Amino acid sequence: MANARQRQLMQEALDDNLAPEALNELYDGLNQDAATADQFDRLKQVDRMMRNAPHERAPQYLALRIMQRLAESIKPEQLTRLSGLALALSLSLVTLLVMPLLVGIGWLLLTVIGSAAALNSLIQHVVQLLAIGISIMELFVRQVQTFISANPEVPVVMLSLIPISLVWLLRFAPRDRATNAG
Repeated sequence: MANARQRQLMQEALDDNLAPEALNELYDGLNQDAATADQFDRLKQVDRMMRNAPHERAPQYLALRIMQRLAESIKPEQLTRLSGLALALSLSLVTLLVMPLLVGIGWLLLTVIGSAAALNSLIQHVVQLLAIGISIMELFVRQVQTFISANPEVPVVMLSLIPISLVWLLRFAPRDRATNAG
């Protein structure tokens, strides 16, 4: 019987993707083992039959059943990873939007406050508030992760709402602006 290398060479020979050296290797192996040569002959017969077989279009219900089976085979772990990526992306966007605001507030504080002691006290209070904010955000993230792991379809729904809301804004915002101006 053929080993894994010989089976690979047979398949590549049937696909006409075999280099001359590899083809010689295949034929040497076939000359040494009659069972392998017989196996290759059967593979060639099946390959010829498949190439000459009439090609019919598959019925539509077959494609629907295949897609249904594929959808059923999706593991919740894959959806959880997608949910985690969506959550990380949304938190990154929030951070990106809030960062200029924090820099602006910091600049204002530094220019307004001239005393080092007052600045030190203010920084301590801001750090305490930020620590509280971070703990609240961590709690929020844990709750969202728990919710998303229980409902893995939520990120897909949220992502699908983005184009819908953009279309709504583009469609109705000019009308609303015209109504308020008039």
